[in-house]
Amino acid sequence: MTDREQTNVFHLTVNEETHEVAYLRLPTYPKNEPLKVSKNIRLVDLIGAYQGPDIILDFDQYDTLVGIEILADGDD
Repeated sequence: MTDREQTNVFHLTVNEETHEVAYLRLPTYPKNEPLKVSKNIRLVDLIGAYQGPDIILDFDQYDTLVGIEILADGDD
């Protein structure tokens, strides 16, 4: 972990037009600097038999999990 300042709060944003995309900023999300996502990992790549909405884990340049993107599966 680095000594950079973090938000220390959860923040959920939902696409207001389609409601099909949500992004959860984790408390480790940087507070006073732009986010530099260096790696994304899809949950289905970790759990091959996973069923559900597409979930993407966002990591910063320090390999810290900073956010989670959730995409509706489109079955509704």
